Amino acid sequence: MDTTTRPPTRTGPRPIGADLLTRAHLVDATAPGMEGLALWLATRQLDITASVTHAEQDSPAAARLRMAGVKVAVGFDAEHVQADRSAVVWSGATMGPLPELDQAQALGLAVLTRALALATLTGEQGPLVAVYGSHDTATAAAALAAVLDDGRTSWILTAATHGSVPGQGIDGQRLVVDLCPDAGTHEAASWSRLPRGPQPVRRATPAVTLITAAAMNAPHFTDTIEALDAATVVARASATVVLPLWDKGAKIVHERLSDRPGPAVVTVGLEENADVWVLPPRWLGTEYLLTLHHRGERYQFTVPIAGRHHALAVCAAIATALVVGEDPQAVAQRAGGFRGVDRSLAVLGAQAGVTVVDSRARHPREIAQDVTAARMLTEGSLVVVLEPDGVARTSAHAAEIGAALGDADRVVLLPVSTPLTEDAGPDPLEAVEQAAVQKLGQGAVHRIRLGPCEPAPEQRIFEMTAEGDLVLVIGTGQAERLGPRLLFHLAAPGMPIPQQL
Repeated sequence: MDTTTRPPTRTGPRPIGADLLTRAHLVDATAPGMEGLALWLATRQLDITASVTHAEQDSPAAARLRMAGVKVAVGFDAEHVQADRSAVVWSGATMGPLPELDQAQALGLAVLTRALALATLTGEQGPLVAVYGSHDTATAAAALAAVLDDGRTSWILTAATHGSVPGQGIDGQRLVVDLCPDAGTHEAASWSRLPRGPQPVRRATPAVTLITAAAMNAPHFTDTIEALDAATVVARASATVVLPLWDKGAKIVHERLSDRPGPAVVTVGLEENADVWVLPPRWLGTEYLLTLHHRGERYQFTVPIAGRHHALAVCAAIATALVVGEDPQAVAQRAGGFRGVDRSLAVLGAQAGVTVVDSRARHPREIAQDVTAARMLTEGSLVVVLEPDGVARTSAHAAEIGAALGDADRVVLLPVSTPLTEDAGPDPLEAVEQAAVQKLGQGAVHRIRLGPCEPAPEQRIFEMTAEGDLVLVIGTGQAERLGPRLLFHLAAPGMPIPQQL
């Protein structure tokens, strides 16, 4: 008698297309980019299960998933993946053993990356309006969802608009999706964890795609040519592509598309010869005045966000909405309520005369732009606290990251955020520090080491600030909690910080 334990078998035909996600299980569902997908599926009343890390089990993101009807398990045990699941979706960000993926493979389930999962949605839920780029998509995608939000539009975003959620599903209507691969901290070694198995053959074919940027962005794109090739493939798969010509990579994609018949191309630029002509955004102190010319008409919008680069991203989103055919008056009204993306140059508050601003920037260009924008928000000193994202990214871009801090008065460097528990290579933070010192001088760059015998970061930052200063906290790991902790410490330096902060 054979007593060998066999995995349970699935019954019925294997789902294809969007049916792959009707009973999906999402691994690490609160990772960047995953929450939006989970919420979109759940709000369409689908049977969705998910797992989260122990650290995230009581997080606001996990609470939102439970409120939406997602069955949330803690940890990555194999038993979380049942034979009735249609597919398993993995963020690609979690390191170490993942029994859920092994169980999915044993059951013969399709195991999808987030990008593959999004690709299966094409044409299933109404017209797909996509935002794609090697980086720098979060504001444009969130703004596009906001200006198209007519009560019949759904979205799957990497980051939520202030006061909103990153995912909302409405059956049979247009869908706005952030297709950027740079949704989380992906270390190069993590890609090998994806099991082989059935994969969807469909590639996303959006009705309209806005391409924000095409440039080197390790570990996703090891050089600019690779990024340009990927952007060109996405563009050619679209019926219409919108290209902001202030990005060098998007301009090259435009040149590439001219060599043979392909998608309809709409250019957005700061010069009059662009299809959508954008006048330089005008900062009014608390908001930007945006002026666009499209098909002989002049449109003006005021948007309460900070940062010229974010204002241009909104311009690109508005241009895309006009291309889609949305009513300009409705776009103007909705744009006025768009207050930017969570943790994207968001003012957390002020204590003791010190203002604390949050940033989710990871790519060196995003870091440089947020630092420059923060400089405009204060007449005092600008203290930038940076937690670099990922060993792979920081190693590849160390000199650029250090140089990106050049507009700061003082810089505080935290250890690199990474899911890796061990790394045999040199610490890339040293190269970041050297590049920052070359820009600012030795006394302006401070490196913080974490440990039980080390002062807390908020204490060190508190000691180098004065009334009128602005602290810009950049990072997507421990830095996400640092801003609120710093505000508490500024308000009550002698008090212990509550554990929930």
